[in-house]
Amino acid sequence: MAIKRSSKTDPTFSASSMTDLIFLLLVFFILATTLINPNNAVRLTLPSSSSSEGDPSVISLSVVGDKTSASGYKYVINNDETYTAVSEVAAALRIHYAPFVERAEEEKPYISLRCDEKVTVDALVEIIDLTREEKYKMVLATKDKK
Repeated sequence: MAIKRSSKTDPTFSASSMTDLIFLLLVFFILATTLINPNNAVRLTLPSSSSSEGDPSVISLSVVGDKTSASGYKYVINNDETYTAVSEVAAALRIHYAPFVERAEEEKPYISLRCDEKVTVDALVEIIDLTREEKYKMVLATKDKK
């Protein structure tokens, strides 16, 4: 007696539902990435401090919004020198930092960077790149708690 089983599995696979799913995900990610505004994607919240300790830096650099300049910002060094371009700031920082070049790495001053709340990430990154190229020490200053 030859009894044969008839429970064979079908080796074929239908991928039509997978292609629909991949297509929908592709459309979703394309639409999601084009609608994101880069200035809103990275929001900077500056830290605040109630410490009474002084700032150990000798050089203070402030970035403030200014509608009259071409870049939209003005750069103030030590609360008295105002510049409108990053290249001018680079030259001024070299002059201010020159007396400290001969000193040991631990004795070199920090550049204290203060930014207005309306400063975009792009302007902040320009200043950070500038200080990285020249190998300055830099701290991002905090605003006082009120």
